[in-house]
Amino acid sequence: MLASGSGNVSLRTVSSNRPQVLRTESPQSIAASDDYYSFSDRTSSSRSPSNGSHATVVRYATPRSHPVSQASSPAVSRTYLASPMVGSTSRLEQPVKMPSESRNAPSPATNTVRSVQDREAYRSPMSDNTNRRTPSDSYAGPPPTPGMDDVPYIRFAISQLTRDEEARSLRRASSVASEDHPVDRLVWDEGLGYFIRSPESSHTSPAQQPLLQHPSPRPVERSPQESVEPESFVAVEPPKDSLLYPRLDFVPGVLRPWALIAAIFCPLLMIAGIVFCIVWSQRHDGIWNYDGQGGRRYFVVQFLPQILAVIITIWTFVIQAAVYRTMPFAIMASERNLGHVLQRLPILSRNFLIPDSSQFRHGEPLIGLSLVSIWLSNLIVLPLLSCFFQAKWFLIDGQGTWRWAAVQDVGWALVALYGLLTVGLLLLMFRFVRTWSGLMWDPVSLADLVSIVQRSNVLRDFEQSEILPDVGESLSPRVLRLGYWQLSNREATFYGIGEIAAPLGNPSLHLSENSHEKQPLSRVSYDVERQVGEGKYGFDEHTYSPSVRYRWIPWFLRGTFIVAWTVTIGALFIAFVLVSFIHDAVKGGFPPRLPTLPSTKSFSSSNFLYSFVPALIGNILFLAWQPIDVYFRALQPFASLSSPEGTSAEKSLLLSYPSCFPFHVTALAILNKHYKVAWISFVSVASAAIPILAGGVFIALSYPSQKEIRIAALMPAFYAMVAFCALYTVSFLCIWPRRCRYLPHDISTLADQISFLYQSPLLSDKILREPRSKADLVTRLVMAPPGDRDLPMYGFGVYVGRDGKEHLGIDRFHRPGRANMLITTGSMI
Repeated sequence: MLASGSGNVSLRTVSSNRPQVLRTESPQSIAASDDYYSFSDRTSSSRSPSNGSHATVVRYATPRSHPVSQASSPAVSRTYLASPMVGSTSRLEQPVKMPSESRNAPSPATNTVRSVQDREAYRSPMSDNTNRRTPSDSYAGPPPTPGMDDVPYIRFAISQLTRDEEARSLRRASSVASEDHPVDRLVWDEGLGYFIRSPESSHTSPAQQPLLQHPSPRPVERSPQESVEPESFVAVEPPKDSLLYPRLDFVPGVLRPWALIAAIFCPLLMIAGIVFCIVWSQRHDGIWNYDGQGGRRYFVVQFLPQILAVIITIWTFVIQAAVYRTMPFAIMASERNLGHVLQRLPILSRNFLIPDSSQFRHGEPLIGLSLVSIWLSNLIVLPLLSCFFQAKWFLIDGQGTWRWAAVQDVGWALVALYGLLTVGLLLLMFRFVRTWSGLMWDPVSLADLVSIVQRSNVLRDFEQSEILPDVGESLSPRVLRLGYWQLSNREATFYGIGEIAAPLGNPSLHLSENSHEKQPLSRVSYDVERQVGEGKYGFDEHTYSPSVRYRWIPWFLRGTFIVAWTVTIGALFIAFVLVSFIHDAVKGGFPPRLPTLPSTKSFSSSNFLYSFVPALIGNILFLAWQPIDVYFRALQPFASLSSPEGTSAEKSLLLSYPSCFPFHVTALAILNKHYKVAWISFVSVASAAIPILAGGVFIALSYPSQKEIRIAALMPAFYAMVAFCALYTVSFLCIWPRRCRYLPHDISTLADQISFLYQSPLLSDKILREPRSKADLVTRLVMAPPGDRDLPMYGFGVYVGRDGKEHLGIDRFHRPGRANMLITTGSMI
């Protein structure tokens, strides 16, 4: 037993190595047991002995390898415990009453001792609850041995208990904790008055979890009092008419009421023209006389309707692109209870050959109906317009003549489809009239995304998500908000994506320039040596793995599919040319195989078949090229960033190809020397000539010399169609994606792209801090940082993140004091 003396001891926490829980009475001294470094209320020292309660005592065996020697100098022992210490990890039992035989122990029965329970083996970073305890500052009992000071002996005993642990704490994570007894790190926050657990300790070791596997997501609800950080996000409304806080009601130009009204006016004009042709044809025995192939009237009735339809179709592509990139932000700004907007709602257009129902699943029926109506009209309207006019024999004033007439059944079907398109555009206009989108400007580039998420409190959820094949599966569903925020105990207002009443998550992103001179927001820390030496799920290894870095490309751009597309399209083109030109099969005409005589409603089976089917096939080819164009536009910033020496912001972070108009993106890509994007975007528009020409090139004509009716072709138009088909076929040889366009995972959602930015120092760059306009953001990116003469270069590779660890993503290629980014792509193509 240790000698006792007078004096008060302030003990906060002590780490123990592989503790043993003892329930039986023991003659060993409990003076150096966990009774002395358990947590108790600060008020316990002032309580009366008469009001004492049963003590909760857990005795740990004192190591025998270090005997207590009074000759040892207490100067070498620990006089107090530093803030970051590794706490005991064994789960404490229920309160145990002190045995009567231990009354001579120095700890009085009136002193209340509390235990710290270990957290669960694994929890999501956003759902950790911290057990907060108040340490005891003083010892409340009388000195066990009057006239003798026992403080040095107690300190010496504690130093003997913790000496091994101090030596082991200098090692890497593999030696800090075993698989059987994981260590939860307790960190003392003097400013807050309680102990907190380091968030890094809440994860299981790699041996306890399979590689790249995460628990199934569950909704998370928390309160600020249960958070690790003392501050939380509070949604606020900014002052009105303030230049520092612009209104968050920005809507892209093509979605504004005046633009949508202009778009609605186009199908209404088509409806009016179709109805006029139907009525005029009925009342006047056709529209006008047939003047043979190749004339002006032939062009008006056989090609002009398809050209007008293609213009409307391409305009709807632009509208769709704006809808897809805006809706995730608009949903977050509306603060609706939707938990998967960040990781499941696409931001890239996909409503081409197959309709997209993602908007229905995220509570946007108006947008969903609008997209369905656009998809249906883009697929069917053009082929129907190609067979809307047919040549019919009419008797006028006793004299027969061929006249162009409108097919009534086809015309009314077109009216219904264009009416549906009009309704869809009206729904869009109602959705975006005076909407609160949560946006300051159009989010068309990676730089815009940086400005939106740079102070978000959900970034820590993305830990190591850049190497996962599916980022969405690793994120828990949560209700997010886009708007202005304040921290719970500060008045500074900032803008971005966040979760209401959730903790900071990234305190370093909220530090001011003089923050190091003030009290830090949170003293939650991590063991740098431990985290750098060991990556969760084998992170360090997979960061450099080529099988992870070059794992993903859209399925239709994978090597096998590109070969299949090229071979199939090439074979069809060769067969088409051979069948068309051998023995002048097309030039000399061919039998229709179907009735040709028009009905009373001007419908001809053979004319309908040889106009509708070729136009439908050509339209499918036209629509099938659009996803290729969309992904090459979206992947170009990453391809530029994969240059071995980095690239400028104008050619990477500020690229906005997905939002550019047709031909505009082609011109910009040529200026930026992105020739592959320029060619593919040009083909996406030029391929529309295939359904236009295919729908009007064939017509049933009477051949008096053979005394039969044949399907004849307008040969100039047919030659042009063959040329565009050849261009389309050859273009498949250009879509093979090189190495720089392969990524670890998809980029079609906000979460996918945020995973490459969540630890980037770009988020905390002073030069990018809270821009208030797009012009402000562009100006900051294209100018040299303070103190630098050269313009900054940016890259996509392995960089040192804000947490001091290596990550895969986007950052400046060179930062003073750090190694250059490691880019393994090779030369940019």
